[in-house]
Parts: sequence; C-alpha cells; structure tokens
Amino acid sequence: MGLFGKTSDRSPKEMVTEWSQKIRKEMRVIDRQIRDTFESMEDGEEMEEAAEEEVDKILFDITAGALGKAPSKVTDALPEIQPAAAAAASEDESEEDIEAMQSRLAALRS
Repeated sequence: MGLFGKTSDRSPKEMVTEWSQKIRKEMRVIDRQIRDTFESMEDGEEMEEAAEEEVDKILFDITAGALGKAPSKVTDALPEIQPAAAAAASEDESEEDIEAMQSRLAALRS
C-alpha cells in the first residue's frame, strides 16, 4: 500500500508516456479548431459583402428606387457657418447670463 491508499500498478515512466500521448492528441484537436476558426473568419468577409448587398437591395425596395439614384459619395462641401453671427449671438447670450447672475447675487446680498 502506498501513502494514500492503493499503489499504482504502472511505472511512472508509463504514466508520463500516456499523459504525453493525451496531450499531443488534445493539441492536434486544438490546432484543427484554430484552423477552422481562421477559415471561418475568411468566410466572414464574404458574408459581410453579401449582407451589404442584401441591405442595399432592401433599402432600394423601401425607397422605391430613389436610393439607386443617390450618389455613392457626397462630394459637395458643407456650408460654412458664419462665425460673426454665431459669435454675436453668443455674446448677447453671455451678456444676458452675466446680468442675470449679477441680479441674483445682488438679491442674495440684500
């Protein structure tokens, strides 16, 4: 009898050999799974293109063909915001805010 009950019938060398074989077998299984994963990732690009085509078809149907007439890219420049008008509006608002804050401060002091 061994320290913890029954003794092993096999030698440690046999046990190590068995474990090594099991580990190699598991590694082969994992390698196959990883290869399958990478192959499916490559298929993902094709699936993405197919999905985009389906979305375009559906949008074309929903918009009654108006989507097909739209340009694929917008080349027009965005309209520029007039900074003088925006600055003047913000100055008016900030002056009004300052006056309101000053009146509240005066009310608190009294």
